[in-house]
Amino acid sequence: MKKRLILPLILSTLSLPTMAQEKPIDELFSVMAMEKQMAGGFEAMLPVIDQMTAKFKLDSKGKAELKEIFRTWYNEDIDRTKMINEMKKLYSQAFTADELSEIISFYKTPIGQKFLETSPKLMQLGAQIGMQEAQSKQVKLMERVQPFLEKHGIKR
Repeated sequence: MKKRLILPLILSTLSLPTMAQEKPIDELFSVMAMEKQMAGGFEAMLPVIDQMTAKFKLDSKGKAELKEIFRTWYNEDIDRTKMINEMKKLYSQAFTADELSEIISFYKTPIGQKFLETSPKLMQLGAQIGMQEAQSKQVKLMERVQPFLEKHGIKR
């Protein structure tokens, strides 16, 4: 019985940031303005709304309404605290406390701050570039997928 209780406890503690890393990760996320970065991630999703607007042939009022639905979903349904806690685990696995301190030092510099300020917009523009390229190559993708669909008896 004890063995069954100990293993989950050990595994759960391995996934948590160590005490030595927890404070630097909190400081890093503060310096990074992680909430603002996450909002930038939302803004990077906006091209999806443009695609949906075109697909559904919505006018500007319909597009604004659709955008508001997405914004409400993001603000009310997405658990950003959960996301941040999961990201803290990732950072604790990827970086030592010393490395986190160096990253924090960089982000506190003027160029580090500029990087943080421009990152959300760059993410949005990068997502648009990626979506445009993917759309332009969609026919080629379907040419590659078609034999698979036929092989498995899947009809489009």
